Amino acid sequence: MKHFLLLLLLTVLSGFTVYSQDQPPQTQQPAAAQTQQTISPQKLLENHIKSGFYLKLGAVMPMGEYANQQLNLYRYQGSMDTIIFNQAKFGGSLDLGYLIYLGPAFAGRHLRAGIDATFLAVSFNPTDQVLPPNSSSSKKYEYWYYFAAQKFGPLLTINPVDRLMIDLSYKLSASAAWYHSMVGTSFTLNEVSLGIRYRVILVACQYNWGKLKFKYNHDDNPEFWVDTSTFRILLGIKI
Repeated sequence: MKHFLLLLLLTVLSGFTVYSQDQPPQTQQPAAAQTQQTISPQKLLENHIKSGFYLKLGAVMPMGEYANQQLNLYRYQGSMDTIIFNQAKFGGSLDLGYLIYLGPAFAGRHLRAGIDATFLAVSFNPTDQVLPPNSSSSKKYEYWYYFAAQKFGPLLTINPVDRLMIDLSYKLSASAAWYHSMVGTSFTLNEVSLGIRYRVILVACQYNWGKLKFKYNHDDNPEFWVDTSTFRILLGIKI
């Protein structure tokens, strides 16, 4: 009987040993893996709204008084006289700038605020000036409007889906201009802009308004305030 019980005990122990060897080893997951499983899908979304340079080229269409002749009265040697600023026509422009974003994106990473900084904006508009038949062809360029400016202001970018961006901005402009030997200046020109981007390609619509103070390059000459409002459609890239 004792031999039988001893044989039975050895059989049970050997079976338990074989079962233990057949089981896979149990390993504890690293803490980093456990943490990653608890992160919500929203936090894993990639932020596509990023800062970068842009270059825009496009058309400039005169608006308001700028699309018509502007008459300025002034006093010269005790009497009143008139100077004419010609009607502006369809022209062109170039903007070079940088989108600067401040802080992280919010609202599920669909919105981000920043600054739209245009470091250099140049544009021109021909005029309807009529010259005598014997005038040189280059003389007409003296009656064109030429502009150079820097523009800065707040920016809000909306990222509704994928890499599609909608840029809304308002900028104040410090501008200089030249027209028929007169220099114009202003620090209060305004611009509102709507831009649509997909990856690096962009299209923008801008409305610019305000007046520049023109005068000849002499302190004793009168000053003339001239409206220079325009609507612009620009194509470009943002990198």
